[in-house]
Amino acid sequence: MLPRLFKVIFIFMTFPLLAFAQYPDAVQVLIEDGLNVEAGFDAPGGLKGYVGRKDGHAVTLYLMADGEHVVVGKMVDDFGQDLSVEHLRAWLPETDLAPAWQQLANATWVAEGPEDAKRIVYVFTDPNCGYCIELRRKASAYLNTGIQLRHVMVGVIYPSSFAKAASVIDADNPVKHLAFLEAQPPNSWRAPPGKIPDELQHKIEANNQLMKTLAVSATPSVFYRNAQGEVHKIVGLPDDTALSNDVFRPPN
Repeated sequence: MLPRLFKVIFIFMTFPLLAFAQYPDAVQVLIEDGLNVEAGFDAPGGLKGYVGRKDGHAVTLYLMADGEHVVVGKMVDDFGQDLSVEHLRAWLPETDLAPAWQQLANATWVAEGPEDAKRIVYVFTDPNCGYCIELRRKASAYLNTGIQLRHVMVGVIYPSSFAKAASVIDADNPVKHLAFLEAQPPNSWRAPPGKIPDELQHKIEANNQLMKTLAVSATPSVFYRNAQGEVHKIVGLPDDTALSNDVFRPPN
């Protein structure tokens, strides 16, 4: 009985050590810094490759032959081909965006379009973003087809962006105020922010954090459901084909 008990205790005590030693120290340091490693593979040149995500962004890293150093970034071959793109495609699981839809619904947003819309599209909008202005212009042709565009207001581009975003969500007519801000001359975009009430500041801060959580690195970025109800995102201004066929396709 005692030998079996000692054996069980030994396994229990060593298991955490084995789990901790799953990755070499050079990789473990990055994990402790917030990197989530999702797969490992044999990379060219006899290296060990890993793919994962940091703050929602895809990352490739390559452990050197000495096992003590790791290179984070892009691997190219002697033809200049980006091998890291293929490594991400082959080894990194797709992000499940289904939870993002409820997160966006719970965010602070401004609705543009019919209240009884059959389809909803979310977009991260900065009042100082020229491409956001262009998206609104292009979206106007679709909003009378049963689609509502919800602007998740953020302040990320210029010092004035934060205060302007707060003023939009605080306005009596947010869409009209957003259009007013977009019509201002470009030099006003760099104006320093004024005093923002705490409640409004917290709302914009939460939207800014949601951008990071959902790995959105640019405005505008849209989230929409396809015909099967799956959530998709496009970072940056979608092209006209994507807008008509995907983002703003007619409701079923």
